[in-house]
Amino acid sequence: MKQSKILNIDPHFSESSYIINRDLFKNFDPVAMSQKSLCPFDPKNGRFEIMVLGESYFVLHPSGLVLNAREEEFDNYSVKIFILRYLMNANGKEATNEWISFKEFPDGPIYYSNFHKRCIQVFAQIGNERPEQLKHYMSLQKAKIYGKGDLSWQFTVTPGVDLIWILWFGDDEFEAEAQILFDKKLTDVFNIKDLAILGDVLMISLKTFTLSLDSKKN
Repeated sequence: MKQSKILNIDPHFSESSYIINRDLFKNFDPVAMSQKSLCPFDPKNGRFEIMVLGESYFVLHPSGLVLNAREEEFDNYSVKIFILRYLMNANGKEATNEWISFKEFPDGPIYYSNFHKRCIQVFAQIGNERPEQLKHYMSLQKAKIYGKGDLSWQFTVTPGVDLIWILWFGDDEFEAEAQILFDKKLTDVFNIKDLAILGDVLMISLKTFTLSLDSKKN
């Protein structure tokens, strides 16, 4: 059996970073954040509800505590930090429909090698080795076919954050290749480290889904 080339991907953003962002979060007005992020805020309960890749999360204000759909603590700090960073920095601007790569963000070329290894390469290998599972995942995300490469989709990560995934299959001579594109408006929302966190959120979600399907087959 041919050995998988899919790289391990685990959250590498720490609890300390989460605590730092929770401390910043308390200084932001929840009504303004709700309006700019398109994420509803319930003033009676003092909490936001936000969808990320089809999963519901709750964010308490002013504490910044992020809970899962069962209103429980969980240990994926990448998704927690991503949610807080988005709520704090969303600006309510309309999508430009101008798509740019990680390299085109400020400081993108400096961090591209790490992003390519942790995100683009992982996506390419998952798509190349498990295309039907990838299609199933994108169907659950209600993604739209984009019409580039061998497989491609446009989809929403969270309200106001749209991406494009493009995959080119590999063969015995050439490795699989992929591209992840972002709406240009996100250059005013996320810095390059925020994009790295988003990349982890994406790959953790995709790997968790494909591994769950693998376990059901066994």
